Amino acid sequence: MNHTTEAVSIIMLDDHELVLEGLKKVLEDMPQVAVAHTAASSCELLRKSKESEYDIYLIDIELVGENGLDVLQTIRKSNPRARFIVCTMHEEIWTLHSLLRHHPEGVVLKLSGTKTIKEAVQALCEGKTYRCPRFRNRYQYLENAELSSVKKNLPTRREQEVLEGIARGLSSGEIARRLYLTENTVEGYRKSLMLKLGARNATDLVVKALDCGLLDMPHDVE
Repeated sequence: MNHTTEAVSIIMLDDHELVLEGLKKVLEDMPQVAVAHTAASSCELLRKSKESEYDIYLIDIELVGENGLDVLQTIRKSNPRARFIVCTMHEEIWTLHSLLRHHPEGVVLKLSGTKTIKEAVQALCEGKTYRCPRFRNRYQYLENAELSSVKKNLPTRREQEVLEGIARGLSSGEIARRLYLTENTVEGYRKSLMLKLGARNATDLVVKALDCGLLDMPHDVE
């Protein structure tokens, strides 16, 4: 969507009904918004997107059993002109990096409040990108820490998947089968993670990953 003076259509994805109702009311009060629809699941969002192409998608990335960033990728394939504002309550370094790799036009941390949602919509309507002040302040830490081990040693996406498997207590063979990799490849990722985080063993690796914000919490052993 290019810069436009025309009112835009927006659809919001969140699995909390009260959040959706509040956002809908906020957006409907904006003169820039002609349509403000809601979806409580990715299935509902995708169904409505087939019926009508929206200009802006406001997506919560923490959904029950789903990842909002996966939804973003799916929508982009069918509607390349769509623009996205992603929301998250998580402020860990890994979450912020993962989010930015998907190149959303707008980023809002939920603790910032509804004012930033309106600012994000306004910016996208003007053909700009938007990062809420709280996000910019949080991310500045990483940008300034050029020599920090946290910045240098962030796992790749595949390493992150292996890390999460290790945190669940899975063996290299189990992780390999789940990720469709060879066991030797998984062992290579495991060694790389150990080196990056300076870990002595799997337990130490998980503890250090938690300290760095690479894992939200210990996973249950499956």
